[in-house]
Amino acid sequence: MTKSRVVLTGLALCGLLGVLLTTTWVSGTPSGGLGGGAPVELTGSEASSLVRPALFTAVAGLLVAAFLGPVARRVAGVVVTLSGLAVAWAAAALLLDPEGPVTARAAEDWGLAGGAAVHADATASWAPWVAALLGVLLALVGVAVLVARWQGLGARYERRGQATRTEEPLWDSLSRGEDPT
Repeated sequence: MTKSRVVLTGLALCGLLGVLLTTTWVSGTPSGGLGGGAPVELTGSEASSLVRPALFTAVAGLLVAAFLGPVARRVAGVVVTLSGLAVAWAAAALLLDPEGPVTARAAEDWGLAGGAAVHADATASWAPWVAALLGVLLALVGVAVLVARWQGLGARYERRGQATRTEEPLWDSLSRGEDPT
């Protein structure tokens, strides 16, 4: 796969994740503390504080992979892979405990320290599932960046060095009696 395809695929995945962060990831109704609360809907940015920084880190890593040399590209591949895994992990954690962000929001809104007195009946939407899948795909793009053998950005304009001449010096031919003219 070419460098441009891998990088553009990674950037497209990051764009989809960015759009996905604006959709509702968790909805629920908190209870406890001050009694029942109004229904709460949290977007991806509100429900998970890890996804957005991981997304920006992945974009930066992809840009480094596109424009810099092989050492920086290997580091960028590791960064993009870890960013994709962080997105997948954050989405999976939200799917396993959708009540956590809702109780935290309710405790914050009600002015309670901690969320021990607050309970919630919450469900995750389809968005964390898609985010987990996109995170895994982004990690695979990072692996592709890591193992790729692309040329640097300006490598196509560089010439290979010519072999140095191993001719004997002119005075050696004169000492053998040869006429160089």
